[in-house]
Amino acid sequence: MSIPDGFVRLDMADDFVRLVGPLHVKLEADGPRVGLMLEPRHGNPLGIAHGGCLVTLADMVMGFGCGYATKTPGVHPTITLNSDFVRGARIGNWIEGKAVITRRTPNFVFARCDLVCAGEVVLSASGVFKVPGKTSAS
Repeated sequence: MSIPDGFVRLDMADDFVRLVGPLHVKLEADGPRVGLMLEPRHGNPLGIAHGGCLVTLADMVMGFGCGYATKTPGVHPTITLNSDFVRGARIGNWIEGKAVITRRTPNFVFARCDLVCAGEVVLSASGVFKVPGKTSAS
């Protein structure tokens, strides 16, 4: 399997994200789509992606989506993140997701996403993200 057309590699300054990645992004009119080629290092002995890898990817998908939605530069720190594992994602496959912004306030963005691998949803997640530079008094 190969990286789908239109995706470009993201060079991240964050060491942890670089360890999980490389992540790839495709900017679309309604926001970024973020993906990852699942390698053996992402998985368990059964050849399935580790849950921590999937949750990290979902966190990044929603974080990038929040940044796009608020047009605010910088990291949107995760306040809460909930995830439901739907099925396994096989190593060697491409996995991707796109954030859906469900609510915005001056200080927070509420988002959800599905991670899709081989045409199947493998994880559904939702979270609340802090808008950088905003305080609770703003």
